[in-house]
Amino acid sequence: MLLSVERMGLLQRFKSFLYQQMVKYQVILYLLPMLQPFAKYFAGTGSKGNHRITDKSGKSFPVCKLNGKLFPAFGLGRLQTIPDVSIRRDDVLLGGYPKTGCHWVHEILHMLVNGKSELTKYGKGLGGMIDAIPDIILDSLSSPRVLNSHMLYDDLPKGVKEHRTKIVITVRNPKDTVVSFYNHVRNLEEFYTYTGEFNDYFDLWIEGNVDYGSYFDFYLSWDELLKNPERHPVLLVKYEDIKAQPMENIKRIAQFLEVDVTDEFVAEIVEKTSFNSMKSKRAKDMSAKLFRKGKVGDWRNWLSEEQSEAIDKQWQKKMQGCIYQPHYNE
Repeated sequence: MLLSVERMGLLQRFKSFLYQQMVKYQVILYLLPMLQPFAKYFAGTGSKGNHRITDKSGKSFPVCKLNGKLFPAFGLGRLQTIPDVSIRRDDVLLGGYPKTGCHWVHEILHMLVNGKSELTKYGKGLGGMIDAIPDIILDSLSSPRVLNSHMLYDDLPKGVKEHRTKIVITVRNPKDTVVSFYNHVRNLEEFYTYTGEFNDYFDLWIEGNVDYGSYFDFYLSWDELLKNPERHPVLLVKYEDIKAQPMENIKRIAQFLEVDVTDEFVAEIVEKTSFNSMKSKRAKDMSAKLFRKGKVGDWRNWLSEEQSEAIDKQWQKKMQGCIYQPHYNE
């Protein structure tokens, strides 16, 4: 019995040593280009979800349901380990409800903290999405890291609170958000397997019966922190504001991150993170389907008057005192 315990201890130390070496020399990052062509074969979600969301026409997609909350079908095993994800003191965390400009702002943040106007190699997914990416990839990323998550504050890694990690939260008007979210779900067919129509998906979304839950509840959950910055450093970044005034808003983000920038450097970031530049860069990547139009006001081509009013009513019911108030000007 004692010998067996000693062997287990040796095995564990060997595994820890092997993990440390793979992380130190970023072995897994060198393997990623070889694995990318096979990514779609690993995207099947049937065995990773424990719940299905079904629209009124009978079309459905898999999700994970954990502690009463809905998440993409990343697997319960991954979702349950998120509180223990290792956080470094110089990490920056990007949050926000899905399809509110997270890919765009991730690139901006990466350029600011690294001082180079270069797009990331893999985008925000493999570049630090703690909701889905294995720890060995996260631990292999060089500092400073820009991690990202769509989790609520209370569900983030414990280290985020312990280190008072700077958090940037993206927000976009809900009408454009639901349109973008629907197209996201439809375009990622290998992952979601959803073939429903927009009107049916809208009914799910307005009730919060989609992965990551209610848009309205999500921003309500962050409202107290945003109103009380002494509790935790959190910056709200509005999609429409960056579109309208990119220079000014990138400087605002830099100030929050305590990063010194020049006008020339910010102008380079604006150019490199333009929608067309990013879409062109990702054309052959797994993330290519995530870039659609990137416009403000496209909801007018999708939402009926009744659907637009339904969002307005939901806002009036829940969000009157919220620090963020949407605007719909094109």
